[in-house]
Amino acid sequence: MKIFTKILLISLIETSLLSHDLWVDATNKKVIEANIIYGHNFPKPETISEERVSIFEPVKVIGRNGTIQLKQSNYNYNYIGDKKLEKGTYIINANYKPTAWSETADGKWYMNKTRKDIQEKVKSCGIYSMSAKHILIVENDDGEFATKPLNKGFEITPLVKASQIKQGMPIKFKVTKNGKKIKFQDIYGSIEGYSDNDMSMAFYGKTDLKGEFIFTPLKSGLWYLKANHKSKTNIKDCEISGDKTTISFQVLE
Repeated sequence: MKIFTKILLISLIETSLLSHDLWVDATNKKVIEANIIYGHNFPKPETISEERVSIFEPVKVIGRNGTIQLKQSNYNYNYIGDKKLEKGTYIINANYKPTAWSETADGKWYMNKTRKDIQEKVKSCGIYSMSAKHILIVENDDGEFATKPLNKGFEITPLVKASQIKQGMPIKFKVTKNGKKIKFQDIYGSIEGYSDNDMSMAFYGKTDLKGEFIFTPLKSGLWYLKANHKSKTNIKDCEISGDKTTISFQVLE
């Protein structure tokens, strides 16, 4: 029996799925260190183009006792702290600021421009944002802290402790936007090494009326789940609101 059922995403013709995704990963060795992963090849970071660096907020480490903002280091995707984290559960958080993107009829994209800023015929305009979370457990903490949403923006949250996210176990997650449930939301997921891009996924699910879904990992390792939510802005010059979110975590044996 194959471990995974490969899902071919026919809807990849949609621009939303062809564009970059955002993830974040972290290690806690001599100091806390995190990488923004902006692209298609999880979990490998790549240099962010200079014109887009300003879109990203500094990576944050959120724990029971507060929030630490990391500093950019050797590469524009790399962030470090001043010291090693103490025992506990932490949510490593990266954010792509809400940014206007307009596509003209000839297929060109313009950053930070809406319909009023472009003379050519505009096919669509959207305000897009991304949020990424990574659950980091230090010294065998149970992971209780990560079971609560941040209640800021679009996010996916496990409803069980990280220590219970194990191979073969059905795990309940919830999808929210600013703390409010998102029902009937498509969810995709994959594991490190499954594919060299995000053109195929190892998991698919959909939230129920409570904004919840069940994820059953059939293999241990570093997994991620992601969602893409669109709505209308009611803004004349930029009509689409697009939010992406990911969460990555270790599945135990």
